[in-house]
Amino acid sequence: MQPKYRIIANKSDITKTINGRLLSLEITDEIGIVSDSLTMQLDDRDGMLAVPPRGAELVVFMGYDELYEMGRFIVDEIELKSPPQTMIITARASNSMLDNIAAFKAPQTYSWDKKPLGEIIETIAGKYGLSAAVAESYKELMVTHLDQTEESDCAFIQRLASDYNASVKIAGGKLMFISPLSGQFPDGRSMPTISIGKDISGYHYKITERGKYGQVIAKYYDFDMAEEKQVSAGAGSPVFTLRDIYTTEDLAAYRAKQKLTEIMAGTESLTLDLVGNPALTAESIVNVHGIRSDACGQWIVISAKHTMNTSGYKTTIENVRRAL
Repeated sequence: MQPKYRIIANKSDITKTINGRLLSLEITDEIGIVSDSLTMQLDDRDGMLAVPPRGAELVVFMGYDELYEMGRFIVDEIELKSPPQTMIITARASNSMLDNIAAFKAPQTYSWDKKPLGEIIETIAGKYGLSAAVAESYKELMVTHLDQTEESDCAFIQRLASDYNASVKIAGGKLMFISPLSGQFPDGRSMPTISIGKDISGYHYKITERGKYGQVIAKYYDFDMAEEKQVSAGAGSPVFTLRDIYTTEDLAAYRAKQKLTEIMAGTESLTLDLVGNPALTAESIVNVHGIRSDACGQWIVISAKHTMNTSGYKTTIENVRRAL
């Protein structure tokens, strides 16, 4: 099959304009709110290519007979170099579905008191014309007190995701706050599983032995007592102490339990080089077969890189073992 692409720039189809000039097109899809990126290299040997304005929106499609939308990106960097005379365009994930992206990134000050985490996410989403999609495991977690001081809603929502070990992303008009690497939609339904086997051109499988820690300690600051305290998960030694100081006892206990589970589970990672597959994205579930049996089974994609160039179309995915 012949790989194909389509690129829309500020609502105008520029595919024919760059046909014959495209040296490479690379899209990386990762877990996170603004982590997706695009890099495009074009042959500009005659100097006739127009330099795109910073802030231009690119909508990119890739595939074969059927094209998949790979995302919307905002141009933020252009390079011109020679020899050979080349134009390199770098763009980041677009949040154009937000009602007011400037306000989303502007510093704000607010205090959140005795609110379920799900309600906080819904409140922020509603300010920008989004609906909230919050995983059930986070909805009812109580936030006793949390200050948002001169901090944008964009940064604040990412801080919450970091505190509660969640994955946050804006897509399809929704602000999603979900369990990372769960292979589930926010409502708990499993994502479709993509079978991978004969299309594998290379792999790298790595096993990390599970940790030897028997207990995890997390610290928090008790504002009523004006002192630092700690909670623990597990028992025995050696003890692993989390470096962060959390704002509430509940959050500290949550992170200690989560870290202990992670340590006891150990880790496996798998990188796969594949024939280009536009259906693969971060958070996809893949069922791997046809390689060494230790590396087969179900995995969760944490990063998908799609590269189209003069050699063809390939996809590289980084994965962690799915917990069943």
